[in-house]
Amino acid sequence: MKSKTIASLSFALVSCMLGGCANKTEQATVIVVDSGGASENNSTSAVVSSEKVSSSQAVSIVVPKSSSSTTTKAPVSVFIPQSDHSKLNSDTSSSSESTFSTGGSSENSFVLPSTPPQSSSTLSSSSISFSSSSSSSKNEQPSVPVIPDDPIGTNSYQTLNYSEVKGVWISYIELAGLSSGSESEFRNSLGNVYDNCVSLGINTVFVHVRSHGDAYYNSDYFPRTKYIGGSYDPLPVMIDEAHKRGLSFQAWINPMRGCSVSDISRENGYPMYSWADGETRLVELNNYYYLNPAYDEVIDLISKGAEEIVANYDVDGLHIDDYFYPTTEKWFDSAAFAESSYSKLSDFRFANCDKLVSSLYSAVKRANNTAIFGVSPQGNYNNNYAYMYADVEKWCTESGYLDYIMPQIYFGFKNAAQPYSDVVKQWDNIAAKGKVPLIVGLSPSKIGTEDGWGGTYGKREWIDDKEILKRQFLEAAEQVSYGGICLYSYNSMFNADIDVKAQVDAEVAALKAAMN
Repeated sequence: MKSKTIASLSFALVSCMLGGCANKTEQATVIVVDSGGASENNSTSAVVSSEKVSSSQAVSIVVPKSSSSTTTKAPVSVFIPQSDHSKLNSDTSSSSESTFSTGGSSENSFVLPSTPPQSSSTLSSSSISFSSSSSSSKNEQPSVPVIPDDPIGTNSYQTLNYSEVKGVWISYIELAGLSSGSESEFRNSLGNVYDNCVSLGINTVFVHVRSHGDAYYNSDYFPRTKYIGGSYDPLPVMIDEAHKRGLSFQAWINPMRGCSVSDISRENGYPMYSWADGETRLVELNNYYYLNPAYDEVIDLISKGAEEIVANYDVDGLHIDDYFYPTTEKWFDSAAFAESSYSKLSDFRFANCDKLVSSLYSAVKRANNTAIFGVSPQGNYNNNYAYMYADVEKWCTESGYLDYIMPQIYFGFKNAAQPYSDVVKQWDNIAAKGKVPLIVGLSPSKIGTEDGWGGTYGKREWIDDKEILKRQFLEAAEQVSYGGICLYSYNSMFNADIDVKAQVDAEVAALKAAMN
C-alpha cells in the first residue's frame, strides 16, 4: 500500500476531553491510504477503493513528524461503514476571531479490514505490589499499594478515527441496563446498541470504561465495575463489536470521580482504598469520593490507568468529560494548597488540572501514538474557569494537552444566557486559535422538556420548536474548525420516555436525514 500526504498542519497535542490534534508547534502529516496492494482475503486488511470519500468517512490519524521518521510509510487501517454530564449556566463573553484551514482532498481511498483487528500489544508486567498483606477491615491499617514506575507497554494497533465525527456517548447508565451475565449476552445486547447507532449514521462511540474509580476491563489499578455482570473481560467485546461495524471506539473515563462511600470496600487491594481514611489524596464529598489532583501519586494513578487501557486494548482513543474539581470550597484541598508555593488557590487548581490533562495525553501517546485524546468540557465557557478550574483555551492553544475539543453545547437557539449560535461560534474561535478540531456536543435528552435555564423566551423551545438538532448540526458544520458532533446520550434517542418519544423520533429522523 502506498500513502499520500494531503496536508501539513500545525496541531496542538493537548490533553482535554475531546478536542485537539498534534503538537501545535510541530508540523503534522495527514496520511491517506490509497487503494491497491491487498486482496479481500488479506489477513490484515483488504483495500477498497472509493472515487469520492466525504469528510465523514475514514481518515488516518494525524501524527507529528517528530514521533516517527517513517510516518508516511506506515499503512493505516481504517474502517468505513452519556447520562451524567453536569450542567451549569451563566453569561459568557465571546472570544476574538481566528482563521483555521485544513486543506485536504475529496478524492480518497480507504482501507477496510477483512477481519476485526486483533490486539498487537507488547506488554510488560505492571502488577501492583504491596508493602504488607491486604487488610480485610477498614478498622485495620490498610496496605499501601506501590504504583510501578516501569512502562506498561506499547500497542502497535493502527487506530480508526474519522475526519468528521458523528458520535454518541454510551454511559455506564446504558451499560448497566444491558444483559451482561455472560459474555455472549453482553455481546448480543451491546451489538443491538451499536446497530442502532449505525442506523442513525453514527461512526464513533464514546463508551464508559471507568466511571467511578472502577474498570470495565482487566485492570491492575482499579477494581472491576459493578455495572457489568459476569467474570469475563467486557472491553474486548465492546471494541470488537464496534470495529465489526466500522465504529471508532473511544474509551471514556472520569479520571477524578471515585466510588460512592458505601462502595469503598470494592477498592480493597487497590490504591484508592488506602487513601480513604482521612487521606487528603481521596476526598469525600456528597457521599462520593474524589481523587485530589494536587498529588503526584494521584496523577500517576490516573495516568497509569489510562495507559494500561491504550496499551492493552485496541481502543482508538481516550476521552474525558467535564468532571474536574467537584467543588469550589477551599477545604477540598486546603492541606495540599498550604504546602504548595502558590499564593492563589485558583492558580493552584488550574495548574493541577493542567498536569492531569497533560499526563493523560502523554500516557495515551506512550501507549499508542496513533490513538487520540480529547476533552469534553462544559459548553458554558466561563463555568470551566469559575467552577471546574479547567483552562480549556490553554489546552486548545498549547501543545501537549489534547487532539480535539468537544464542548457540551446543550443550549437551544433561544437560550437567554447561552444562545447556541453565539456559543458554538465562541468555541470555534478558540479551536481555531490552536488549529484543533471542534466536535460539538449536542443534547437530544432535552427534546420535549422545559429548559429551566432557557429564560422566558427559551423556556419552551425544546417543547414547541422543531428540528432543533438538525439546525444545530448544520450550523456546527459551517464552523471553520468543525470536526463533527456527538450526541448525549444513547438512551435519550433510542429509549426515550413514552411522553416525548414521538417528538424525539421526529427530531432524530430529521437529524439523520441531514447527517447522511
